[in-house]
Amino acid sequence: MRRRQESISEETKEIAWKAQYRLHKRYMKLDAAGKDQRKVVTAVARELLGFIWAIGTRAETISRQQVAA
Repeated sequence: MRRRQESISEETKEIAWKAQYRLHKRYMKLDAAGKDQRKVVTAVARELLGFIWAIGTRAETISRQQVAA
């Protein structure tokens, strides 16, 4: 896993760890509240999509900056 992460920017790794922590916390909280399992998974998946979007937009910005330089 460390070898795979060597080529990834620190900012992306930071977003990923933030996502992992937050999504786990959210899943556990919703599950402990007795919410329907399908709703819990859907809520966490929607939030995961937001993190994926953040990483994608950041990567696109970096790519555009490199092309412009």
